[in-house]
Amino acid sequence: MGEPVTVPRPPRSRPWLSPLVKTVFFGAIGVALCWYFLTVDWSALHGVTFRPGLLALALVVALAFRYLGVVVWRLVLRQLGADALPPLPVLADIYAKAWLARYIPGTLPWIAGKVYLAAEHGIAKTKLAVSSVVEAGAQVVGVGALSLALLALDGRIADVAPFIRVVAVVGALALACVMLPPVFNRMIHLGARLVRRDIQVSVSWRGVGSPVALYAVGAVVSGLSYVAFSHAIITNLTWGDTAYLIGAFGLAGVVGMLTPLVPSGLGTRDSAQLLLLLVILPVPEAALLVLASRVWSALVDVVFWAVAAVHRSASKP
Repeated sequence: MGEPVTVPRPPRSRPWLSPLVKTVFFGAIGVALCWYFLTVDWSALHGVTFRPGLLALALVVALAFRYLGVVVWRLVLRQLGADALPPLPVLADIYAKAWLARYIPGTLPWIAGKVYLAAEHGIAKTKLAVSSVVEAGAQVVGVGALSLALLALDGRIADVAPFIRVVAVVGALALACVMLPPVFNRMIHLGARLVRRDIQVSVSWRGVGSPVALYAVGAVVSGLSYVAFSHAIITNLTWGDTAYLIGAFGLAGVVGMLTPLVPSGLGTRDSAQLLLLLVILPVPEAALLVLASRVWSALVDVVFWAVAAVHRSASKP
């Protein structure tokens, strides 16, 4: 008699799992956003006037920076060998939803959201995970390098508490070393061994250099949106401080991104902004701009999600 044949069991179908995961994910984003807005001292913003034209300009430029992130992510995915990608409106919708997960404490929800939502379109999870890390690292290095360069050209930077610059320089340099392809690829493969997975994905020098260069340009785009917003609510700013403001907002954003377990850099980014803005503004105006820009950034993120959702819906055949 022959040996009994073991028939492998087919994988269990769990149609309820995906809706449940999405419900928990988006529910956590909703709770995090509500908590974020509840921490705002709304009484400090009472009576603030703004210039609608500059505010509209700031919104358009801010949305352009967020769509730049989608383009960079798509570029990294293609360089990793992911060819059959969904259209840009679909990627933008996924990116915008995951971007809101930054308000959940920790970096993992943002990256995990992109991986889970994009994997439904047939993209390999390993490439999604690696591309998300590369895109986030390129954002810190590109924005941080350009922001530090702009601030270094301004003699008034000596008036700022030095530890802010130290944190940004050390963090950017450390991440830049990690982003070097030989180091980055070795860390990816080491992580794969620890979880006993075979990951045949590696980044090239071009795969790192192009995103960093694009985000260096993006630092100017993002900075200009904050400059327009600043002029929309603060009347005694001069346009001669444009380069300083671009560097200040960019550096503060990098400090916030390098702070672990903090939703959207809450607290650390605000402190860095305040110290840098005190160089060119009195205390009341600097504090007002920090608080207003925090609310503004969150509102732009919500608008980005809405625009991406409408864009995706309108692009369906």
